[in-house]
Amino acid sequence: MQLLRKTIVFIGGIALLGSLAGCASAAPDRTGESPVTENTQTATPSEQLPDPRELTGLSEVAEVPPIEPIVKSPTPVLPVTVTGDDGVETTIDSADRIVTLDIYGTTSQTLIGLGLEDNIAGRTISDISPQIADVPVVSGDGHAVDVEAVLSVKPTLVFADTTLGPASAIDLLRNSGIDVVVLSPDRGADLIAEQIAAIAEATGIPDVGAKLIERTQTDLAAAQEYVASLAPRSGEPLRMVVLYVRGNAGVFFIFGKGSASVALIEDLGGEAIAANAGLGETVPATAESLVQIDPELILVMSDGLKSTGGLSGLLERPGVAQTTAGANERVVSVPDSQLISFGPNYPAALRALGDAIYRG
Repeated sequence: MQLLRKTIVFIGGIALLGSLAGCASAAPDRTGESPVTENTQTATPSEQLPDPRELTGLSEVAEVPPIEPIVKSPTPVLPVTVTGDDGVETTIDSADRIVTLDIYGTTSQTLIGLGLEDNIAGRTISDISPQIADVPVVSGDGHAVDVEAVLSVKPTLVFADTTLGPASAIDLLRNSGIDVVVLSPDRGADLIAEQIAAIAEATGIPDVGAKLIERTQTDLAAAQEYVASLAPRSGEPLRMVVLYVRGNAGVFFIFGKGSASVALIEDLGGEAIAANAGLGETVPATAESLVQIDPELILVMSDGLKSTGGLSGLLERPGVAQTTAGANERVVSVPDSQLISFGPNYPAALRALGDAIYRG
């Protein structure tokens, strides 16, 4: 799987990538156990499932349970010196108050998985995991970092990446004496372990990180095998596309080559038709471009679909009804936190997506 470099793109002050964060439903306390491997459901052989091309109508992906910490309240061994994705070396003395600054919410998901949810002192609007619902939001409109809001929560450590602007925010925080570790903005199933390891190392709990990686990798392999058993074993894969929509004005985009949607679609056994047609990372979803790629299935964020008037509103967008997916109303609505998460909850999100796509 190719390395997927994601950078935030703003149009008219609005971030193109919406809220991509943790999970949002309740779950029993099973610390250290995997909610994915606990699932006793076995995949129905694909020949017993309906032909996915014969399915029609809107499918809504189920919300997955919150991430279970691998341990509770681990004790960090600090100080530790790490080198961030920007090449800057940072010595971290305390992880008592952590602020997470990434548009996907993946950093906070990982910290929760490591058992450090009580150490999170500030989050972005993308971090919607129920465990940190009461933690102050330190991002402003359009997912921009509010430096004053970050400083107001008195962080001892900030995790950031390049998915949030402005670019000067990191320098301002460092000049204020805050330890800032820049993480990679790359996202993909094959990068989850690397991401967990980096965060665990910086918080002084690498052994806990190794346990979370082992659990997540086991869950991921099982989820990928499960989804593969759902996908048809013969014929061409479904042509899929991820669309980003907000409201009824100009915020309507196709995620193409270089976006994290490619890795997601590949894991779902589909064809990333926008990338294969040569469309760039984020391009306007015009009638011409949609008809050109002619997806058989459209993936959208639930909040985005709601904002544009639901399925009927989406179908009224230029070009949507003229695609095969539009004609069949074959749209899959995914909780915003699950569409392109690629954190410890990704295996569970992948299973839920597979069910919606292939079971209907």
